[in-house]
Amino acid sequence: MDTANRSVSACLRCRRQKLKCGGPGKVPCARCKASRAECVFVNPRASRASSRSRHIAEELDGKWSALEQRMNSLEERHQKELRELQSTVSRLCARLESSTRNGCEVSLSNDELLAANRAKDTASFDIVRCGTVTEDEWEELYDFFDEHCRTVIAFMDDQLYSAAHVIRKQPLMATLICVIASRAVRPENHATYLVAADQIISTTFSGAIDLYTVQAMMLLAAWTGRHRLWGYVASVAVELGLNAAALKLGDGSVEHTAELVSSARTWFSLCCFDLMINLDRPFVLYDIMDYLPVASQLLLSPHCRPVDYRLCAYLQGFSITAEAKTQIASAELRLDPLPDSVAQKLRALDQKIDRWFYHINNSMEPLYQTFAKKQDRNRFMVPYAFLKIYVNGLALHGKESQHGSADTDRMAFIQKALDSAYLLLQTQFESKEFRQMLPYSGDYNLVTTYYAIEFMSKALKVASGAVNCGLVLSRLRQGVQLLEEAGTAESAAKARNGLRVLEQVMRTSLPPEGLVGGIDQDAGESLFDIPNLLDE
Repeated sequence: MDTANRSVSACLRCRRQKLKCGGPGKVPCARCKASRAECVFVNPRASRASSRSRHIAEELDGKWSALEQRMNSLEERHQKELRELQSTVSRLCARLESSTRNGCEVSLSNDELLAANRAKDTASFDIVRCGTVTEDEWEELYDFFDEHCRTVIAFMDDQLYSAAHVIRKQPLMATLICVIASRAVRPENHATYLVAADQIISTTFSGAIDLYTVQAMMLLAAWTGRHRLWGYVASVAVELGLNAAALKLGDGSVEHTAELVSSARTWFSLCCFDLMINLDRPFVLYDIMDYLPVASQLLLSPHCRPVDYRLCAYLQGFSITAEAKTQIASAELRLDPLPDSVAQKLRALDQKIDRWFYHINNSMEPLYQTFAKKQDRNRFMVPYAFLKIYVNGLALHGKESQHGSADTDRMAFIQKALDSAYLLLQTQFESKEFRQMLPYSGDYNLVTTYYAIEFMSKALKVASGAVNCGLVLSRLRQGVQLLEEAGTAESAAKARNGLRVLEQVMRTSLPPEGLVGGIDQDAGESLFDIPNLLDE
């Protein structure tokens, strides 16, 4: 059969697969009808078609073939996911029947519960299908997030992040992953993904909302520095009863179900964010101190997870700063000299922080260190230094200028806070991994850096005669460099200008670049010692 007759007697699909076709008399042909493919017959081409026409036809054939391959691939993946879902349902049904015959209750694992919760919206959303990203972009963004970002916030459960083919069907969490990872791998698309996330959040202003969406909003607020979002997250969390679930953990008569523990864990994570971010502002959560003693019940629950050890460790530490914030009045701190009662409270709280850190490094079972990468004590070095800056730095609130009576107690607390600020910035500056993460994690990881820089600048202005000005300026230089590496141009420029002003006021030049390392090394020998006050 010649080419012209063959093109008429077989559709494009059968011709490409070299199969016998029913011919144009029966459209669609049997094979296209079975596969639900479009059955197309092409009229014979002119024997003397131009080379350009042949080129266009070949190009169209190639595109058609690529499209068919893509559709076949999607169909195969869909069938695979369907088989996996059917298999899971079959296993659960079998377990249910077996348990019913034996008179036992069905107990699902955490992974099965997570999978069930994630499967609710699989038919209505897919971040690739909706056009937010392409298949290749999604794989690139998810892989980067999975490798570099999932454990950055230590007290958030990393089991929230399901496999790529599952989480892509969760609207806000999938978009959040794109927002976070795009800063590193696709910065030109970051603003677009952020707008998409905002649009998804706007849909939660009415109607039902689930726990997973609340968790995603918490992560979005933390990773992007959108502090205004915390109030909304808190209101939704109360609406879902997460605060009530947290208190129920302390009630011995209440069963610790997986749903109850998950709700309580989310509330305690929200408490941790609130305690860390709003130390110098009113807490978002009402009566937050009432919930903190109950958090340890997570460790006694049958649904306890590794993250619960880290979460409780952070809550225990930040509860000390919350205690200082609520128990020591601002009016007392402004009295000159510092009252003995206030000094005693500050010393007690500072020692409490040392005991907390000692317990983590010397007594506590290392179950909280369950990340994939090897952990060391520096994991808690930054929050440890941050807590000590806040507690001891409260003494600076009553020091408005260098004038006034000599107050040795106040200056001792200020110096201790400065030492902690040195430690915090030194730890961050010497951490290669921390600095590599800054371009995409700065909104979260630099919260403590900003606090240390602000405290040191104020301390140098009001107590320059009693502190090591050269060392303070050296550490401030490191802090400014961290801001610059994070790409926060406006904040870095502001800090750099403030540093120049301090140099002029102190009439002290910054140490040469070659001397900074020597100063850091000398300071590190004493600052990195873990408290050993409990050796007995």
